[in-house]
Amino acid sequence: MKYQLDESHENDIPCTALYKPNMDCFSPSIIVCFIMNDDWNEQMLRELKEKTGAYLLVGLQTVDSQFEVLNIIDGVINCRPDEVNDVIALLDVKAASTLIGIDVVDVKRLFECGNSFQFVQASATGEPEFDMIKVVTYNLISLLAKASDTKGVLVGMQSMQALPLESIAYVTEAVEGLLSGDEASIYCSSSSTDEFNTFGLKAIYAEE
Repeated sequence: MKYQLDESHENDIPCTALYKPNMDCFSPSIIVCFIMNDDWNEQMLRELKEKTGAYLLVGLQTVDSQFEVLNIIDGVINCRPDEVNDVIALLDVKAASTLIGIDVVDVKRLFECGNSFQFVQASATGEPEFDMIKVVTYNLISLLAKASDTKGVLVGMQSMQALPLESIAYVTEAVEGLLSGDEASIYCSSSSTDEFNTFGLKAIYAEE
């Protein structure tokens, strides 16, 4: 699916951004992310969503802590502190290529598959390219093994050059083969990286 914004948003608005409670200004963004163990409360989050005009409000759970999941939050993603920027990059649907991409409606549908989500990733550097893609795909599938019953997964492919259809099909078929549920939704996107001879896969899947 090619990228397109919801009609209520302008194309020049940043897609995804991370916000802190102590920011002087909450600039507009389509997908608003915040770290859940920062000093947020319900009123502050409602103000954040209103001031940014957010289509989606996403909490990033970077440590084990108790946080009341409010109805205003569209999704909670578990990740390590050093993976926050990787999660934001995956949710940045504007960065997706026109060959294979997602839009904000797809991200919303993903978050409708559950309440809690997990982020995983795998990457490698080397040649030849297709052999590297097979290795990284195998590593990602190993990380996704416990997600075989998930109802939804978003997979982002990242490479220096545009991926051939053969490579895209290999990744998507591997993920589809892992999932046991016929009704599981799979969303895939592809974006570029400046890292030479590097291929990476990132994924967010519904834990429940």
